[in-house]
Amino acid sequence: MSSIVASIGTSHSVMLAPGHHELWSTRAEQDRTDTGLLDREGNPATYSELEQRAGDRYRNELDADTWQQKWDRAQVAIQRIRDDLTELEPDLLLIIGDDQRELFYESLQPAIAVFMGDTVKMSEGQVPHDVPADRVEKVRGFLSWLGCDGRSHPGDPGAGLHLVKSLVAQGFDVASMNELPGDREFGHAFGWALGPMLTGTKWEKTSIPSVPIMVNTYFPPNQPTSARCYDLGTALAKAVSDLPGERRVAVIGSGGLSHFVVDEEIDRKVMTALAEHDVDALRSIPEDRINSGSSEIRNWLTVGGAAEHLKTRWTEYIPAYRSAAGTGVGLAFGVWS
Repeated sequence: MSSIVASIGTSHSVMLAPGHHELWSTRAEQDRTDTGLLDREGNPATYSELEQRAGDRYRNELDADTWQQKWDRAQVAIQRIRDDLTELEPDLLLIIGDDQRELFYESLQPAIAVFMGDTVKMSEGQVPHDVPADRVEKVRGFLSWLGCDGRSHPGDPGAGLHLVKSLVAQGFDVASMNELPGDREFGHAFGWALGPMLTGTKWEKTSIPSVPIMVNTYFPPNQPTSARCYDLGTALAKAVSDLPGERRVAVIGSGGLSHFVVDEEIDRKVMTALAEHDVDALRSIPEDRINSGSSEIRNWLTVGGAAEHLKTRWTEYIPAYRSAAGTGVGLAFGVWS
């Protein structure tokens, strides 16, 4: 019988990259003209409005020493994930990530999709169209660091097919994919889990078989509810228990927590509920609080469902502010085993 030996949550922000001092301040400047910012109630807000509401609240969060301390804490957490994976010896990863138009076109957006292909091909050099010309190469470099480096990683068609069949039997009408559409390739949510997260482990160069599971966190109108995401995690655990062979499976939730405006309240609620296995709290996270980048919290809710039978090994939460308006990322990491 196969089993989930670990359920893992990890942020995948470029704020984790080397050269973070320059990057955090550069991103803060870009936030000033970002037209897609949401406040903590999920309502659209301009940078100026957010800055005015914040007053001096974040003044002590924006110096170089504070940024260094938070970046260092995040690196320690990432290394702990690597160490735990090395100890637990999984032979298959189920990666829960969101697609941000890397694979799916706006004309077709599945709520949940499972990849059954034999190769997980990462994108390379796909810089968003709105990046200024003088920053294209730098952004391309950061994306490469996030795992969008053109590498091909092994998939697991047999495990993917088994998951699809099991999820359908459990009432999940998932989309199935046995190859990538057109010239599309996997984006940074999956690149992070197969790239930087495995740096320094025995899987750094050979990688580990994986089944990518795409959850539409970002795009209305068919974003799964909080309850549905949690239930997806419990359904995956059941599917794994029936997976042929003595497979040791790790579930990886990639992304989050709140961004591009940090919402410590919702972040801490999620992390506390995950640590305490508070099912009701996780299934009732209000959907109007998890949109834009914060929508990736849905991936963590799936991690929580998959970890229902596991013990909390450790968690780490780091509210990483980069501007006086409270923009930034709620960096979070955790392992259940």
